[in-house]
Amino acid sequence: MGRVPWWVWVSATPFGLGAWTPVVPGVALRRPLWIGLGLLWALVALAGWAAAIANDGGSAAGGLIILGWVGAIATTLAIRPGFNRTAGSLFTREREAAERRLQERREAQQLALENPALAVELGVGRPDRPGARSAGLVDVNNAPLEALRLLPGIDEAKAMKIVRLRGELNGFASLHDLGAVLELDGHAVERLRDDTVFLPR
Repeated sequence: MGRVPWWVWVSATPFGLGAWTPVVPGVALRRPLWIGLGLLWALVALAGWAAAIANDGGSAAGGLIILGWVGAIATTLAIRPGFNRTAGSLFTREREAAERRLQERREAQQLALENPALAVELGVGRPDRPGARSAGLVDVNNAPLEALRLLPGIDEAKAMKIVRLRGELNGFASLHDLGAVLELDGHAVERLRDDTVFLPR
């Protein structure tokens, strides 16, 4: 069965006062339909209350309030299983997303080696470019100072040195080349391996 989220109970609040509750799981899981239903039932109940106040009661007003109330209860009961399933697997989804990011990073690094022109066109390693597919990498030969500072172990002074030296040398050939020029130890070079590409200038 699964646990019953608090918003299911709140939806049963008398007189349609909890008609808005489908919005809560909708926002949590980014489900526009659930958000829309929550807003719809809340508006129906609110219209019923407005009509009841304006007309000193009445069956039509009461009908709207009941419709908003029952609609919200039915909606929360209907979406609860899907919410519990999805919310229960958030860790799994995050793990799968992380695995996809790592795979994209490896593919982008391979593309940078095999087809640098295509990698440049895609924006591999350029988190500074709008619409670029940087794949979580930084192109040491072309990215601006701010992007270089995102690299592990690269502070502002080292980033400035990279910018200066890459201009003088027309870029670095590889991570090994960068490490040798900057006199980085082996550990510092390894920390950069998964985060860098070296595309032509």
